Amino acid sequence: MSGGGVFTDILAAAGRIFEVMVEGHWETVGMLFDSMGKGVMRINRNAYGSFGGGSSLRGSSPEVTGYAVPTKAVESKFAE
Repeated sequence: MSGGGVFTDILAAAGRIFEVMVEGHWETVGMLFDSMGKGVMRINRNAYGSFGGGSSLRGSSPEVTGYAVPTKAVESKFAE
Protein backbone atom coordinates (compact mmCIF):
# COMPACT_ATOMS: atom_id res chain seq x y z
CA MET A 1 0.00 0.00 0.00
CA SER A 2 1.95 2.88 -1.24
CA GLY A 3 1.12 6.46 -0.48
CA GLY A 4 -1.25 5.75 2.40
CA GLY A 5 -0.95 6.54 6.05
CA VAL A 6 -1.42 4.16 8.95
CA PHE A 7 -5.17 4.76 9.21
CA THR A 8 -5.65 4.35 5.47
CA ASP A 9 -3.72 1.09 5.52
CA ILE A 10 -5.76 -0.19 8.49
CA LEU A 11 -9.05 0.73 6.82
CA ALA A 12 -7.99 -0.89 3.55
CA ALA A 13 -7.01 -4.09 5.36
CA ALA A 14 -10.29 -4.09 7.30
CA GLY A 15 -12.18 -3.60 4.03
CA ARG A 16 -10.41 -6.58 2.45
CA ILE A 17 -11.14 -8.76 5.52
CA PHE A 18 -14.81 -7.72 5.41
CA GLU A 19 -14.98 -8.47 1.68
CA VAL A 20 -13.52 -11.95 2.18
CA MET A 21 -15.94 -12.63 5.04
CA VAL A 22 -18.95 -11.52 2.97
CA GLU A 23 -17.86 -13.56 -0.05
CA GLY A 24 -17.30 -16.61 2.16
CA HIS A 25 -20.69 -16.10 3.81
CA TRP A 26 -22.53 -15.98 0.49
CA GLU A 27 -20.59 -18.96 -0.83
CA THR A 28 -21.61 -20.94 2.27
CA VAL A 29 -25.25 -19.85 1.94
CA GLY A 30 -25.19 -20.83 -1.73
CA MET A 31 -23.83 -24.28 -0.90
CA LEU A 32 -26.50 -24.67 1.80
CA PHE A 33 -29.32 -23.84 -0.63
CA ASP A 34 -27.82 -26.14 -3.25
CA SER A 35 -27.67 -29.03 -0.76
CA MET A 36 -31.21 -28.36 0.45
CA GLY A 37 -32.52 -28.29 -3.11
CA LYS A 38 -30.83 -31.59 -3.97
CA GLY A 39 -32.15 -33.17 -0.77
CA VAL A 40 -35.71 -32.02 -1.43
CA MET A 41 -35.57 -33.35 -4.98
CA ARG A 42 -34.27 -36.71 -3.71
CA ILE A 43 -37.08 -36.91 -1.14
CA ASN A 44 -39.67 -36.00 -3.79
CA ARG A 45 -38.34 -38.62 -6.20
CA ASN A 46 -38.46 -41.28 -3.49
CA ALA A 47 -41.90 -40.26 -2.28
CA TYR A 48 -43.68 -39.53 -5.56
CA GLY A 49 -41.66 -41.39 -8.18
CA SER A 50 -42.38 -39.47 -11.37
CA PHE A 51 -42.00 -36.08 -9.65
CA GLY A 52 -38.69 -34.46 -10.55
CA GLY A 53 -37.69 -36.73 -13.40
CA GLY A 54 -38.12 -40.16 -11.81
CA SER A 55 -39.91 -42.84 -13.77
CA SER A 56 -41.48 -45.07 -11.14
CA LEU A 57 -42.56 -45.07 -7.55
CA ARG A 58 -39.55 -45.93 -5.44
CA GLY A 59 -39.32 -46.37 -1.73
CA SER A 60 -42.79 -47.87 -1.36
CA SER A 61 -43.55 -50.19 1.52
CA PRO A 62 -43.44 -53.95 0.94
CA GLU A 63 -46.58 -56.01 1.18
CA VAL A 64 -47.52 -57.14 4.69
CA THR A 65 -46.92 -60.87 5.01
CA GLY A 66 -47.74 -61.34 8.66
CA TYR A 67 -46.92 -60.22 12.13
CA ALA A 68 -43.92 -60.99 14.29
CA VAL A 69 -44.38 -63.94 16.60
CA PRO A 70 -42.14 -64.36 19.67
CA THR A 71 -39.98 -67.48 19.56
CA LYS A 72 -40.00 -68.02 23.33
CA ALA A 73 -42.38 -67.40 26.20
CA VAL A 74 -42.38 -63.87 27.48
CA GLU A 75 -43.12 -63.40 31.17
CA SER A 76 -43.99 -60.08 32.73
CA LYS A 77 -41.45 -58.91 35.29
CA PHE A 78 -44.33 -57.43 37.28
CA ALA A 79 -46.20 -60.71 37.56
CA GLU A 80 -46.86 -61.93 41.07
